[in-house]
Amino acid sequence: MIVGTAGHIDHGKTALVRALTGVDTDRLPEEKARGITIDLGYAYAPLDGGAADAPVGFVDVPGHEQLVRTMVAGATGIDCALLVVAADDGVMPQTREHVAILALLGIARGAIAITKVDLVDADRVAAVTRDVRALVAGTPLAAAPSFEVSTVRGDGVPGLRAWLTHEAAQAHRARRDDDGFRLAVDRSFTLAGAGTVVTGSVHSGHAGKGAHLTLAPALRPVRVRDLHAQNRPAAATTAGERSALNLADVARTDVARGDWIVDDDIALATTRIDATCRVLPGAEAALRSGASVHLFVGAAHVTARVVVLREGAQQALVQFVLAAPLAAWRGDRFIVRDAADARTLGGGTVLDPLGPARYRRTPERLAMLDALAIPDADARLAQVLASAPDGVDLTRHARAEARHAGALRLPEGTRRVTHGALDVALTPAAWARLADIIDARLVAFHAQHPDEMGPDLRRLHRIALPRAAEGLVAALVDDALARGTLKRTGPWLHKPDHDNRLSAAERALFDALRPGMRAAPFDPPWVNDHAAV
Repeated sequence: MIVGTAGHIDHGKTALVRALTGVDTDRLPEEKARGITIDLGYAYAPLDGGAADAPVGFVDVPGHEQLVRTMVAGATGIDCALLVVAADDGVMPQTREHVAILALLGIARGAIAITKVDLVDADRVAAVTRDVRALVAGTPLAAAPSFEVSTVRGDGVPGLRAWLTHEAAQAHRARRDDDGFRLAVDRSFTLAGAGTVVTGSVHSGHAGKGAHLTLAPALRPVRVRDLHAQNRPAAATTAGERSALNLADVARTDVARGDWIVDDDIALATTRIDATCRVLPGAEAALRSGASVHLFVGAAHVTARVVVLREGAQQALVQFVLAAPLAAWRGDRFIVRDAADARTLGGGTVLDPLGPARYRRTPERLAMLDALAIPDADARLAQVLASAPDGVDLTRHARAEARHAGALRLPEGTRRVTHGALDVALTPAAWARLADIIDARLVAFHAQHPDEMGPDLRRLHRIALPRAAEGLVAALVDDALARGTLKRTGPWLHKPDHDNRLSAAERALFDALRPGMRAAPFDPPWVNDHAAV
């Protein structure tokens, strides 16, 4: 489990992590000199005394208002929030903004630490606790337990440690193992004798030594020479761990914060993200079509242009058109800040990381996005299929969901077409609809071109289902041939009752004209001569 701190500057976040783990996460000389956290800091602790089933990693984020973007980069990869509020200061501006960011990121697991209780009396601690409870009311942290802590005297630290141990065990048991491996890179450096090393939080899946993975969004292959999980040598790393990967085939300058190391079959790069976005009160006017914003996904930060697909009172469907490619997957949470990167506007969930440039506001597309918002993976796929008149590309769907295609469970009765790289699933209704379109187009072709036997497969594809994959059209044709509703003569496809042979009257006319044409093959008769016959 990854625990992330949140709270105002100088409220004791780093000191609390040090009390829990024994690690000082302020590593930069400037941090030591100024006594504040500037960049993300990391610590690791087997809080249960060393058992492997409850590993905990800590991400210590800055609390200064000018470093909110760094806080967001750390918060997007955490499983559990540790909201820190100093008893002497109470709720402060960055406390409020950090709580809003945690709510937008949907982080429901968390605890509240009222720190520096040794500096104030009991009445002050109670008053601050009430203020914090009022602040988190209505957010996912409303039911979070609170702990009164003094890192000087040690008050509350054992209780908080025990709670984190329990939560880590729960999170570990709840992990899925059929998702693709994804590590969000937040640091890269060169280690003497080893080469390029990247560190980050593992969002899903697992990977081991020797694994062949992909650096996204660059989409270049890498290999894991060695790895550490939770700051210890390990044979493999899994979701919920802080990990360091020693990579072959990549230079340190080729990988940076915001990149991902992922399984090959889920690797992607995108410049259009369709998402559901909740807008903070007072920010509605700022999050409009055409607005320029800063988008934070995973550890990545990129500028983007907003396209509102469907407006809502507090939540809208939007597309972000990115200024530079990044990697993101369905279900990833994000934060949106204004053009000056000075104010948090809202946040939400990625629905489709491979958003289309055209037809993005059609009723069919909006219905598809509503289907992609369903939380349960199996129910979501079933509704996506029901909303897809031309079927679902399962390779694309699995990639966008960061899942291996073999882990997808199709509803009973689904038609699945595989043809080379093609892997498409359709509901029986969608299959019948496409078959009817082919049949109708073929009937119309015969009426328009009665002298032709019929189109070949490629021509039928163009006139009947030009946006469908060629392999899907071929499968529909094969099915129609098997059912006898379609017939093939040579390369030509036609209805069984269609025949381009001459009628009796046409045959009699042709027989009358043929002697004249044969008599002078190099000097054929004029049209008037034919008409006179």
